[in-house]
Amino acid sequence: MTKPNHELSPALIVLMSIATGLAVASNYYAQPLLDTIARNFSLSASSAGFIVTAAQLGYAAGLLFLVPLGDMFERRRLIVSMTLLAAGGMLITASSQSLAMMILGTALTGLFSVVAQILVPLAATLASPDKRGKVVGT
Repeated sequence: MTKPNHELSPALIVLMSIATGLAVASNYYAQPLLDTIARNFSLSASSAGFIVTAAQLGYAAGLLFLVPLGDMFERRRLIVSMTLLAAGGMLITASSQSLAMMILGTALTGLFSVVAQILVPLAATLASPDKRGKVVGT
């Protein structure tokens, strides 16, 4: 478990907040674009809907299988690794030329977007007890 050895800086708190927000938001970027995606890939609306489903299934799998790793491994390295893997999923999605590749990229992004569920406990651990609620937003 990481012990705080100094006060969390406001800049680090903002960075962690932005990272958390972007990680979670990545599960929803495709939703307002489904009509455009369906047109560009010549898909039906229901086929395009699998993209959103893939993100949510990936997220659920991440909650089950990846979040517990935050209690077993050093969180900072895990956060960096998961963030890079989520970015890789986004790159696959952005460069996809087929529905299958888009679903794969979106599922990977969803899987690793659970990094937010590791960032929040890390912030709580690093914060001093008197500022913990403020840092994690409670």
